[in-house]
Amino acid sequence: MNGKININTIAKTAKVSTTTVSNFINGTEVFPISPDTRTRIKDAMRQLNYRPHIGGILMRRNAPRRGRVGFVMGEDVTSPVLHTAGIPLVQRILCELEKALDERLDMNLEILRIRDEDSRSEWNARLLDLDCLVNYGQVNSLMCDTLSRRNLPMIEVYSAETFRRHGDFTGVDEEFDFLYWRNDRQIETLFDHFHRRGARRFIFVSSCNVRALRPDYYGYDAEMKLEGFKRALAAHPDASGTILMPRNVGDFNMFREFKLIRELLEREQKALAGADAVICHNDIVAQGAASIALELGRKPGADLMLSGEGDYREFQEWHPAVTTSSVDYAALTERLCELIELRTAGRAGKLLRIELPTLLLRP
Repeated sequence: MNGKININTIAKTAKVSTTTVSNFINGTEVFPISPDTRTRIKDAMRQLNYRPHIGGILMRRNAPRRGRVGFVMGEDVTSPVLHTAGIPLVQRILCELEKALDERLDMNLEILRIRDEDSRSEWNARLLDLDCLVNYGQVNSLMCDTLSRRNLPMIEVYSAETFRRHGDFTGVDEEFDFLYWRNDRQIETLFDHFHRRGARRFIFVSSCNVRALRPDYYGYDAEMKLEGFKRALAAHPDASGTILMPRNVGDFNMFREFKLIRELLEREQKALAGADAVICHNDIVAQGAASIALELGRKPGADLMLSGEGDYREFQEWHPAVTTSSVDYAALTERLCELIELRTAGRAGKLLRIELPTLLLRP
């Protein structure tokens, strides 16, 4: 189509009024827009690769503009930006993605904080100038609807093959690619690895963020890891296992878990003394367990098999070094860049669901 594409072009292609298109894009309709009309508008926007955002204003002013990829921590969208960036797993994902976007796609990465996740106007404002969104974990209905109305692509990333949803998804299209890995399988892989090396008496040290301790809002990934350990134990009838959980302190903090694990294992010294292998929720929990083991005269990696999860950069140089597992961060970054490049060029092709490989990392 010749000439610039704007809201009038979309209205003409969809055979509706410009007011209807404007209301659809901004979610400001007084009466529900019929499914047929919604489909016609969305099809027109996709056919013409039209995305309404402030970038169009900048382009008309001949101002330079780099593409922008937003990141939302779906598990807690209200968390301050630096708190989100301080979570070890998220931090590593963001660091590698930001570098790749800058070098490969000439795009910027921005962490978004949504103060009111039940406000359409806030989602409209925060997603206004994006070209693509990456969401980690829980998916919000208003976020999905806003993205769909604005023809903005989204990529969901999570450490399990299912995720929670927030809000009413009635009539909302969940249109996004999904990249995931199975951290329950990571725990099973660690169990198998230690079992092959002769371990028969296992301990699993969980997070305090499991459903048994925080039923109102537990960590979905923490629960999956716990289930992975239970499955691994059931698959090895010659092995025995104990699950230990730290106390719940109310306000969850990953780094506080180091102290909580020390308190737990100081009380459970007998269990630790009789274990061949200790599999921990993540690398923070593993280092808490390692510190107590050393005080008890056990040597992780020698007379005690010990593992974490995550391959957190903060712990790669700690002593003692422990076995760990993680998503293949390089593969995750590669797939994200491929999908961002594909979808920002026009959302071509069917939406993808891709399981990423995980790695077993030994000292």
